[in-house]
Amino acid sequence: MSHTADPTGRGDRAAGASEATPLLGAAEAYIDPCDDATESTLTVNGDATDGAPAGGHLQDEDTPLPVFQIVLLCLACLAEPIAYFSIFPFVPQMIERTGGLTEDEVGYWAGAIESLFSVVQMLMISYGRMCDYIGRKPVLIFSLAGVAVSSTLFGLSSSLWQMCLLRMLAGVFSGSSVTLRTMVSENCTKKTQARAFSWYMFARQIGILIGPLCGGTLANPAEQFPNTIGKIQFFKDFPYALPTFTSGAICLVLTLVNAVFLKETLQRNADGSIKREGLLSTWEVLKSPGVPMVLVLNAHLPCLG
Repeated sequence: MSHTADPTGRGDRAAGASEATPLLGAAEAYIDPCDDATESTLTVNGDATDGAPAGGHLQDEDTPLPVFQIVLLCLACLAEPIAYFSIFPFVPQMIERTGGLTEDEVGYWAGAIESLFSVVQMLMISYGRMCDYIGRKPVLIFSLAGVAVSSTLFGLSSSLWQMCLLRMLAGVFSGSSVTLRTMVSENCTKKTQARAFSWYMFARQIGILIGPLCGGTLANPAEQFPNTIGKIQFFKDFPYALPTFTSGAICLVLTLVNAVFLKETLQRNADGSIKREGLLSTWEVLKSPGVPMVLVLNAHLPCLG
């Protein structure tokens, strides 16, 4: 049977697939930016946006990158790595003092407590679905605020079980990375997304740098700064409160800044309700072309580090 090539790909889309069809999204909801016949107006952040498909991604390739919004998201992405890495320099000493353990036992507990954050965070897959149903910004602010509080309280732990519990609590609230990547994507076009994500990853590395510096510099101020802040009795009683208070304060400031200035990116209908047409279930997403391989690579790369 002869086959005539369709340069626009419209014939294939009618059958369900083409090079232009998005990986994750209903084919009927897709709008071809090259289709002159397309006349669609949807509402994103309360403003009419021409040529925007379901999900809030702008299809006008000439749309400039919203620099201020991307900068806000980059600032927000500092919170999680600062909270995660700030305890690394002092947690073995904190475990030894708090739990009264031997050197052989300290290594085990240090690894366990540091891992609890990631283990619990891995179970918080529901953040993605929450973003689709109540909006990106509420989930992000909730997550950042929770990380700020749990990170602050960690320095006040007086037993091993409190350290474990607060570290797990920090992991429960650490769903911001899912929301942030989604919001960065929805603020970009195909032309600008590479630049935006390079900024995002640069900011995240800055957070990884700040976290250990904060923890190592400010831990045990009674010994490190005996003539100044080390004279305060509170920091003698809780020698690891200063670094966790500092990291928590940074997270809180980032939370407030984004709560005030960040714009919602989840697409809404004309009546203000959230647009949920075309949403895929978790299993449908996992079965989408290319997704399993991306997940395997994403799990493999951290193992190389």
